[in-house]
Amino acid sequence: MLKSKYIKDKNYLLLFFGNLVSGIGSRVYGFGISLFLLDLTRQASATAIYVAVWTIIMFVVAPIAATFTDRFKYKARVLYLTDFGRGICYTITALVLMFAMQMTNNIAIIQLIIYFAVFFIAFQTAFFSPAVNALTPQIVEKEELVSASSVMQITNSVQNLAGLFFGALLYVHFGIIIMILINAASFIISGISELFINIKEEELEGTYEIKDKEERLSIVDIQKRIYNDLKGAIKYLFNKGKPILMVMVIILISATLVTPWFSIGVPYMFKEYFTFSTFRPEYILASSNFIESVGVILMSLVVAQIAFRFKIFQILRVAVVAFFVLGIINLVIIKSFDSKMITQDSFIYLYLIFTFIAGLINATVNAPLNASMYKYIDKKEVGKVSTLVNSFGGLFYPITAIFAGYMIDYVNFYIPLYICIFALFMMGVVIMKSKQLKKLV
Repeated sequence: MLKSKYIKDKNYLLLFFGNLVSGIGSRVYGFGISLFLLDLTRQASATAIYVAVWTIIMFVVAPIAATFTDRFKYKARVLYLTDFGRGICYTITALVLMFAMQMTNNIAIIQLIIYFAVFFIAFQTAFFSPAVNALTPQIVEKEELVSASSVMQITNSVQNLAGLFFGALLYVHFGIIIMILINAASFIISGISELFINIKEEELEGTYEIKDKEERLSIVDIQKRIYNDLKGAIKYLFNKGKPILMVMVIILISATLVTPWFSIGVPYMFKEYFTFSTFRPEYILASSNFIESVGVILMSLVVAQIAFRFKIFQILRVAVVAFFVLGIINLVIIKSFDSKMITQDSFIYLYLIFTFIAGLINATVNAPLNASMYKYIDKKEVGKVSTLVNSFGGLFYPITAIFAGYMIDYVNFYIPLYICIFALFMMGVVIMKSKQLKKLV
């Protein structure tokens, strides 16, 4: 890994640093906001609505954004403009929220401020993501993409480690406003780093700078362009990119049926469902995510070193079986504590072991999935195709997220977990049976 060319590339290091800093701020904020909404409303559905708003904006705007970023020659410009924009949005949100919390105790008004803010932030993120997806394969050589993806996973895990460590302390001792301001500052610093990314023009094949004439396109022309690009991306997936189409199916199952448990069910479990006498639930939740990130870092280092020895589909097969078994173990651990078969301390220790192993498996599956998109999609198509894949993955997530919140609040806490385990089984079937995934080598 240390001998790879991209490690010494200035552009990659600037992108790496910017992603690291803004990611830490986002983890600090992301950890705090879910707990804040739970403390504010005592309902899992409040968090479900938050993530649903984010997902809907990303699903609607991301394909449109990808249409323009794929055509825009200076993609690094998109990165720093959207990072600066998000930094400003978070600063305004912190100030408005601070004023509102001093003036009123109305829970609905405070929620609306948070939901309103996430609308604008998600809108800018929708432009940021395809720009990163399109820029990465321009910086990193094709044969090094799996290794580079593993390094980015390490970055994400370092973000989690720092974000969770500071997130728990900041939320317990200072509150959500400070966390929002820290997140704002992280995006500003990230934008400054991205200002210095400089890719040679000839490296960006198939792209061009948007001219004044194109900027004056009519709404009808813009709609046609978006339609044609989406149609082209879909046609590409069903013709040349069938293996990536199967990756999209896996992402759809995971995002729709697995994610709601971890993003909504787990925070609710620690904050509201169980009562802990020895540790604050915020610290337990932070510790579980922290130890998971340690697992991701360790396994990402391994994957970065040995990825070239194995085919992508082979790694996916091992990982999905392990995930399904781990899902069953997770259910047993939670049920055992709920029925008082194990003590509080035993539950915490067992759950930390579970999350560590989950981190190991996450690193095993995420790197090849991400690398497959970069490796098997034409550079001219990577922005809109990868955005379409990720957007399709979130197609039904708003519905399943709100459903999970409702089930937890009013029906049965375990239903989202049962659905999660069933989804892992479905993913295993797809990965084991798909002939197209075998082409991912």
